[in-house]
Amino acid sequence: MTDIVFQGSEGQPLTNSVLVAEKFGKKHYNVIQAIKKLTIENSIVKNMFVETTYLSGKQQEQPMYIMNRDGFTLLAMGFTGQKALQFKLDYIDAFNKMEQTIRSTRSLPSSVDTTMLKQLMETTQAMAAQISRMQEELNRQRDMLLLPPANVIVEEPRISPRQRKYYTVKQMAKELHTDSRLLNDFLEYMEIQEYDRDKQRWMLNQSLIGLGYTYTVVYEPVNPDEEPREYMVWTPKGKEYINEKINEERRKYQENRKKENSL
Repeated sequence: MTDIVFQGSEGQPLTNSVLVAEKFGKKHYNVIQAIKKLTIENSIVKNMFVETTYLSGKQQEQPMYIMNRDGFTLLAMGFTGQKALQFKLDYIDAFNKMEQTIRSTRSLPSSVDTTMLKQLMETTQAMAAQISRMQEELNRQRDMLLLPPANVIVEEPRISPRQRKYYTVKQMAKELHTDSRLLNDFLEYMEIQEYDRDKQRWMLNQSLIGLGYTYTVVYEPVNPDEEPREYMVWTPKGKEYINEKINEERRKYQENRKKENSL
């Protein structure tokens, strides 16, 4: 099915549950269940949906719902995510175009070839769908370019002491008038770092590696028989990132306190 919105018998723009399931990449059964939850014991919502049937690919009769713009809007409220947002925008655009076409058709002389107009609509909708797919593919390729190749292990820069400016957790905790243990616990709670028990050191969360937040400081031992010691330290950019996270949590805490006091 290429058309996601079509004209009903009374001239109104409509869509159906099968098209919604296909567009949003959901199982039709789950869309049906979501509609049933919306319509249960609510006569106003029930008027936005009409239960009917359709023939599946195996020529079996299956249940389906036809809905107007309001019904689709209520249903789509439960669909989240970046892709879901784009699909909602596609539907809104399709509804608007259908309404404009219906209004234009009603104002045209009866001699106008409506078949040609329908073909033009179908072509426009097909082009819009193709553009949407192209945009999704471009976004996917862009995201892939931002990721390191699968066979490349991304590591933080390794430096020796006094080679570059850096901050330890102990130094930052002192500036914040707190204890380094508490600051480490906070960073672990916020999923910024995690403790590697094998290496016995803190490690930056994989999702943050490569953003310039930390260095790996290597201390060369005096005794050549000993292994070098490695520690994770924070760059000025990393220190700023931590301060932003702390301020965010403070704001959340203050907002929650205000809500509690207002009750």
